Amino acid sequence: MTYFVDNWGHPWIGVGVVLLVFCHERGLRALNARSTPAHALPRRRRMYFSYAGLIVLGLSIVSPLQYWSMQYFWVHMLQHVSVMLLAPALYVAGAPWLALIFSLPVSIRRRVLRGVFLDPRQNILRRVGRFFLSPTFGVIFFNLVMVFWMLPVVFDPVMSHPNLHIGLMLTSFFVSGVLFWIHFVPSYPFVRKLAPMAQAGSLLLTNLIMTIIAIALSFLVSVPSYNFGAAMMSMVMGGHAMSMPTINPLVDQQIGAAILWVCGDFWCFPALYVALRRATKDEDSSNLMDKFLRGQRAMSAKEFQEARAKSRPE
Repeated sequence: MTYFVDNWGHPWIGVGVVLLVFCHERGLRALNARSTPAHALPRRRRMYFSYAGLIVLGLSIVSPLQYWSMQYFWVHMLQHVSVMLLAPALYVAGAPWLALIFSLPVSIRRRVLRGVFLDPRQNILRRVGRFFLSPTFGVIFFNLVMVFWMLPVVFDPVMSHPNLHIGLMLTSFFVSGVLFWIHFVPSYPFVRKLAPMAQAGSLLLTNLIMTIIAIALSFLVSVPSYNFGAAMMSMVMGGHAMSMPTINPLVDQQIGAAILWVCGDFWCFPALYVALRRATKDEDSSNLMDKFLRGQRAMSAKEFQEARAKSRPE
């Protein structure tokens, strides 16, 4: 029981999450005060997803999960999946962007929005923003972050310093996750620019990279790739030495790789199913699917009517 009760830490993260929730709530109330109940109620319900994402993010760091992730690779992978996949997806699903903007005082909000969207001197800033919010950058950045932090030469030094682990690794996980999921999860006012078939391809590519990493960490090595807290044999709790549950470092790594593999499938296939459903409703994507699967393009409704009219006897 002590493994769940003790080792809570980093209270400043919890304070930050509470402040973020407060800012979202303040903006949401200001936004709903200008809306009809028919718009305010769905917006309120969606915001619960963002709150859930922030809670998952906060608990992943404040709870003992952060402490044990510094000791065991498989716990680190649980934290990895929570911060990079689950928390950003929930946060984006809540569409919190307008609430964040309305959390600012009116004078500051107007000054910021005018400067960003109307001031011709900020054209470079707008271009930079469009670049970071583009689907190409979001998908590539997400996969680069995932691969980069799996490199032992980068992983080992950061995992030996909790503040670097939180400030660099986990922060980049969450940011890249948000920039990734806004192209797959509806999140007003952002508009998904990826066509449904492109969404499916991006999801498959990302899942393939995760699978390759998992295979490399489990089947292609005979010795542990990383050297960090899992090798510890004891720790001090409450001033008393307490032996830790030990696990073979290679087995620890293989379990972590399995978690990455399985959890990667859990998030990919539902998202892939939704993308393919969208593709069947999109005419261009549907024609592309028919051409790929059957070697020909499906006729549109107008083409079908014309062909039917020609086939009728005069």
